[in-house]
Amino acid sequence: MATVSSVMTRDIVSVPQQATLGEVARVLRGRNIGSAIVLDDAGGPVGIISERELVDSVAASRNPDVGIAESWMRGGLSSIPSAATIAEASTQMREQNVRHLPVVDDGQLVGIVSIRDLLAAAV
Repeated sequence: MATVSSVMTRDIVSVPQQATLGEVARVLRGRNIGSAIVLDDAGGPVGIISERELVDSVAASRNPDVGIAESWMRGGLSSIPSAATIAEASTQMREQNVRHLPVVDDGQLVGIVSIRDLLAAAV
């Protein structure tokens, strides 16, 4: 049975909690991606920030160079181990209504798996 490690992205795009929203936007645009993992000072994943949060901050009339990732990220981040099956990842995403899961082994961020990765594996 296929595992998350076979479909996850290992080139993780992340930002520190204290990154400004402008910095986050430049990272997302520079990599042509829609979200980044937010890391704490020890390098552990604590949230995810996406284009949606950036739009919300602009709609709230926030200056993107003043607001920080920590204030706008979606916290309560759940993760999945690389040995989990694709079916387990799919179930977790559906139950938690998320499109990305950080992949964490032994407390270390090793990748990210998206709904797009799971769909590609199903073909």
